[in-house]
Formats: sequence, C-alpha cells, structure tokens
Amino acid sequence: MKTTFIIALTLFLGLLGTRAEEPTFEAWSYTGTDIYTSAIIATATVDWNAAHEEDPDNKTDDPDQMRWLGDKNSWVGAKLMNVTKGSKIKVEVSGDGWLKPSKIQVTLDRDEDEVLVMPKGVFDFDALHKVKQQKPANLNIKVSVNGKALDEQNEVVTLRSINECPFAVIFGEGDDATADDLSWMFAAYVNENHPWIDGILKEALEAKLIDSFDGYQSGDPEKVLAQVYAVWHIMQRHGMKYSDITNTPKSKFAAAQVVRFLDDSVAGAQANCVDGSVIFASILTKLSIKCGLVLVPGHCFVCFDLDPDGDLDVTAGDDERTVIGLETTMLGSNDLKPLSELKKIPGKQRDQLAKKEGQASAGTFGNALEAGTNVFSEHSDDFAEEDSDYRVIPIADARELGIMPIASSKDKP
Repeated sequence: MKTTFIIALTLFLGLLGTRAEEPTFEAWSYTGTDIYTSAIIATATVDWNAAHEEDPDNKTDDPDQMRWLGDKNSWVGAKLMNVTKGSKIKVEVSGDGWLKPSKIQVTLDRDEDEVLVMPKGVFDFDALHKVKQQKPANLNIKVSVNGKALDEQNEVVTLRSINECPFAVIFGEGDDATADDLSWMFAAYVNENHPWIDGILKEALEAKLIDSFDGYQSGDPEKVLAQVYAVWHIMQRHGMKYSDITNTPKSKFAAAQVVRFLDDSVAGAQANCVDGSVIFASILTKLSIKCGLVLVPGHCFVCFDLDPDGDLDVTAGDDERTVIGLETTMLGSNDLKPLSELKKIPGKQRDQLAKKEGQASAGTFGNALEAGTNVFSEHSDDFAEEDSDYRVIPIADARELGIMPIASSKDKP
C-alpha cells in the first residue's frame, strides 16, 4: 500500500511539473524592429495568399517553419508561445501616426509552442510616404487568449526612409543566418506613370532624334533600338553623372540600398547604377518596350527585348538572344550641352555641334550596349541557376505580381 501511494504521488507531482506554461506573446515584424515604408507601400496590392494555395492555413509539419495564421500580406503582428488547441486568440496592433488599429481573431486547431497571428494591417500610406529619413515610432500590441487579456506591449520601432529599398530580409545571426530574397522591390522604384517622362519624350522629338515613339508597332528591331538611343541622348543632355551613393543606415534585420526617385536623380544630375537603370526602365515601360533590371553581384543595369514576343531570356545563345543590356553608369561619359543652350547657338554652328555631340553620344551608347550585353554571354550559366546572385527582374512580371510603383512626392524635377 505504501509503495502504491508513493508511485501515485510521484506521477501526480510529475504531471504538475509538466503542466503547460501560461501563454505569452511578443511583438513580431517580418523586418524586425526596422519598418521599411517602401515595402509596405509597394506591396499594398500583392496577394501573398496565392503563394499558400496548397496550404492556406499554413498547417505545415516542417519543424523549422513557424506557423503563420491570419493575413499573409501582413508585416506586423504577434508571436504567441505556449497556446493550446481550441484557444480563441485576439490580436490588435497599432502604431501612432502610421498604423491604424488592426484586429484579428483566430481559434487554434492544435497545440502550438510558437505561432504567428497577423492581422491585416490598416496602414496610413500617406504618412508612410512622407518618411524621408528614418525616425522612431511606437508599435502597440494587445493580445487576449480565451477572453483573458495578456499584458499589453509597446515596442519602439524604426520607420525607414521611403528611399531605402530592402532587397533581402535576414533571419538569425552568424553562420546560422538565412535570407529571404526581396530583390523584386527594386521594381517599385520604376515609375512608368511619372509625368516627368512625357517631358523627356517631348525633348527627344523636338531634337529630331526620332520621328515617333511607337514601341514595337513598326515591327523593326532597329527602330526599337533607335527609341532607346533617343532616350539615352536626352538623358546625356540633362548632364546625368554616375554617383556611387548607395549606403543606408545598417540594419541587422535586412539588407537595403538607397534608391532615388526619377525626379530626384534628374534634378541632382546624378545617379547610381540602380537609379540610372530605374530611369530607363520607367521610360521603356511607358513605351511598352519589355525591359527588366539586371542584378549581378554588387551592380545593376537595365535590359530590354527587341522582340515584342520575347520574354527577356538572357540565357539564350548569342545567335538566338534578342535581349540587349545597357550599362547606364556610362551616361556621364560625354558632356553634352542641354537642349536649351544648344538652341541659342547660331544655325550652322549649332548643327555642327549637334552632329559632333550626336556622334560622341552614339559611340558611348554602343559601348554601353556592348558592356551590358557581354554580361549575358559571360554569365549565362549563372543566370540559369535558380538561387543565383545573377538575375533579371522583368518589370511586367513585377506589376503582374502586384508590385506598385512608389510615387514621387514631386510631379516634375
């Protein structure tokens, strides 16, 4: 009898020792305590839920993948620990001046050691768009489990500038660190709707560089190339110079780069490799010429397809490839007079100077085409690899995904 009692008592105490802990939670953001305003705005219409069609409730059995409940498009929410099957969980997130109260309620269908609960974010997009330099902001998280409110949490986060483009999100540290690719975010700075583009096209027509901008309508690849050259020449007359300004305040949560808006690049007459590529991609997209941003280790340039039925396949052989690369950092290789100054020069002298400058500009354009296109020949195997640092971001594909152009705060430079 005594032995039986001791065994029963031991089992009882053991059960007490293994009883589930009380639920707890902490604030969770996809980009840590750094909130990238550009990413929130650019992906406002993306439906990430489509990527989870095979597993809509994220019921994965992968032990390394935390379950995500709620809106797959969300950026902020709560990570709950020690919650049991049948628990009714309510989460509300809000941020002073940038995130309006956003709520969700879920019921767990299994025990969870850790689970993300993400409400659909009701963001103040106008306020986010006005963030020109990083600044601190408050993030408030309220959680209740089965009607019992847990201690409310307030976190200080950093709102990152609208011009900071995150291209990778980092999880973990050191040798255990992994990264999610966000390189498609560069397409958000391509703005084919910017009214400034019409002025550039008008200048090209006034300079008689081309009769019309008709995209692929002529059916002649040479005329497609002539349209790209006309844009190149006018950009050179705007005095664009290469400027290697890409640094952004460091983050342990993401890799990011500063990208200027079109009008800021033109007003400052300087552009880094991404800025220049964004300018051309914006204009070519406006003209319905298929184009993309080419990313290689530490660099970016633009490409376009001479074939209206092409798909920007840079891995095709040299004889079959219809995609042309354009190294935009070579824009500043010639010093051309602005059109406004050229018009002030007397007729014959003006024509002679225009011809001379045109020849120089055309020569540099040819070199820029050769430099960009050679990369495709030299690294075709790298571009063909799925998880490579060599890739092309087709602008049309980014738009189909839902990546929106981030509008500049100015209409004209």
